[in-house]
Amino acid sequence: MASKLSSSAKAAVKPAVVDARYRAIVDTAVDAIVVIDERGRVEAFNPAAERLFGYAAADMVGQNVHVLMPEPYHGEHDGYLSRYRDTGERRIIGIGREVEGRRSDGTTFPLELSIAEWNDGKQRFFTGVMRDITDRRRAEELQRLMINELNHRVKNTLATVQSVAGQTLRNAESLDDARDSLTRRLLALSRGHDILTRESWDGAALTDIVATVVAAHGEAERFALDGPSVRLAPKAALALSMALHELMTNATKYGALSNTAGQVRITWRRETEQGDTRLKMIWEETDGPTVAPPTRQGFGTRLITGGLARELGGEVRLGYPESGVVCEIDAQLGKTGESNRFFRGAA
Repeated sequence: MASKLSSSAKAAVKPAVVDARYRAIVDTAVDAIVVIDERGRVEAFNPAAERLFGYAAADMVGQNVHVLMPEPYHGEHDGYLSRYRDTGERRIIGIGREVEGRRSDGTTFPLELSIAEWNDGKQRFFTGVMRDITDRRRAEELQRLMINELNHRVKNTLATVQSVAGQTLRNAESLDDARDSLTRRLLALSRGHDILTRESWDGAALTDIVATVVAAHGEAERFALDGPSVRLAPKAALALSMALHELMTNATKYGALSNTAGQVRITWRRETEQGDTRLKMIWEETDGPTVAPPTRQGFGTRLITGGLARELGGEVRLGYPESGVVCEIDAQLGKTGESNRFFRGAA
């Protein structure tokens, strides 16, 4: 016949069972849990704390917890505990805060720390629950950078729109002409933004920019394209996209694309000489109406010869031979071994 436990025996079993359950919870916790006494000596160090700090629990128990802290936390900790014992002044107990931790190899990292106080009837203890927030800090910093970059880009875009609108209105022959020109130019700017957005604003391939401009015209068979893979920085990509749009508009109104026989050849190449790599690009119209130099310099001409040259860090020349408009671009890709803020080299 099975014996029955006495009431006193049952009372003795229950604390042991509860204690085992709490140990199991602490040992399997994802967060690091460290228990210290009121002098700062480590009483318990769970497996998650071992993984986080790189110390074995056996080596940490009995050590002052400030070994897990870089300065200034290391030097301040014992003074904080002393003031708390003497005055009861609480600073972080019961309040979560972000601090720095120090691993066994000396590296530091950001921590989210919360501390609770408890008493076993004889003395006070403090339980610290810690979580590595390196990834969160990195994500927050990335978010700040993205917001700042977005703010910068929006300001640049608005400044570009303001300039385009002002120049268009000053050079327009009528209100309808101004509306149509401004609409086309804003669409060109939008297409350039679309290309950069697909590339997360890391830059754009020159072939994509040219192809987008050609596709907007709608008669791809009238273009001959030839060139290697070159990647442009965002500002250069937008400037070139706008300039090609102006060349396209002029060719459609007055040049090779204003009749049924005209053709446009767009070629580009890289040339390297004594460590200096340059981009040579040519827009060349043929079989269109006879060309004559313009009598005045409009917005498109100023954008191409001034704004584009400035953004590409090079030289842009417009020629008007009778056979058709020719635009030549000569820009530095970069010196050997150095980066260039206008171009990103080969894609």
